[in-house]
Amino acid sequence: MINRLIEKYSKFVTSRPFIVLTAVIVISAFAIIMAGTIQVKSTEQRDFLPKDVEVMNTLFKIEDEFGSTNMVFLVVEIDPQYSGSDEVSDVRDPVVIRYMDRMSQLAAHTDDVIDVSSPASMLKSLNNGRLPQSLREVQEITGKNGLFDRYFSKDYTMALVRIQTTDDVDLNNLEDELGKILKEIPAPPGINAQLGGTVLEGQVMSKSIGPDMARTTTYSLVGILMVILIVFRSVKYGFTPLTTIIFGSLWAMGYVGFIGMGLTSETSGVLSMIMGIGIDFGIQVVTRYRLELPGRSPQEAMTVSLNNVIVPMSTTTLAALIGFKAMSLGKLTFLADMGTIMAYGVVASMFAAITVVPAIIVILDSIDIKNSIKKLIDRFEVRT
Repeated sequence: MINRLIEKYSKFVTSRPFIVLTAVIVISAFAIIMAGTIQVKSTEQRDFLPKDVEVMNTLFKIEDEFGSTNMVFLVVEIDPQYSGSDEVSDVRDPVVIRYMDRMSQLAAHTDDVIDVSSPASMLKSLNNGRLPQSLREVQEITGKNGLFDRYFSKDYTMALVRIQTTDDVDLNNLEDELGKILKEIPAPPGINAQLGGTVLEGQVMSKSIGPDMARTTTYSLVGILMVILIVFRSVKYGFTPLTTIIFGSLWAMGYVGFIGMGLTSETSGVLSMIMGIGIDFGIQVVTRYRLELPGRSPQEAMTVSLNNVIVPMSTTTLAALIGFKAMSLGKLTFLADMGTIMAYGVVASMFAAITVVPAIIVILDSIDIKNSIKKLIDRFEVRT
């Protein structure tokens, strides 16, 4: 029964390659649209563990009682430009304290910000609501209270403005708004202020996913192509297997976008792994076809090839799916997501190998390209 279905499928693909290729193009166009909807999601340490782990339950209880644990920092540090100048050399200087106070007030009115604390707010609470006007006064107050160790470095060259945000903070908006605050408020001479914190680290990672994926994908394609060209010693049979991972990766990413799964920094590298695994399917089809071709027409050779490779390729795919599914048995959730996406990629690569590759090879080997080009040139010369 299975062999008959495989034979019917093989004859259909080899006898109607243009119809198959048209269907592939339509599906790929839809996949491109869906791939464009993939959202790049930022992750935190909490995203690595399932929600039923005890430590996660404790974290949620803390957030329910005391608010979000997400923190962003405005880092103020000494950055002298000229040696021997009168630039600020101590972050406890009243000029720096007032600078941090202005940033704290503006940050407190930013969307998704719950609370802002800084050396300035601490000094106000310990000094009847006013800021000290001299360095000596600041030194006296801070020297008596150990809480300032959370805001000042030991050598007093760095200070922190702590910003607590909501759990569902819009990182793009928050980064833009805090960046505007840093630009709008002039820093004292010899002082530099920057953004920091684990929340914004996730933002940086999210922005790096796109360029990193493009870079690794390009390197993978080039490397795989070089190996195939060396092995097959043919441009035609070298580029043809490459369509397996091109269309397979495209379909996999299209499906990821279709189901709204999204990508994270941890799963962004799966595309290169899909290519490394999926190219094997294309190589199997092309290698078997070249063995069957002598003495047969392209259609006959490809029909025999598909009849003989579909079952072992299906077995390989099934084994790979079992392995990737096993990745979801652990407690690290990003491994489960990685295994799921790789499973989509392997299945898509197999389907690409038994649709795109046969159709392209049959079309190319059935048409005498040199004579076709020569006829076109002759027609053009006759008309001119």
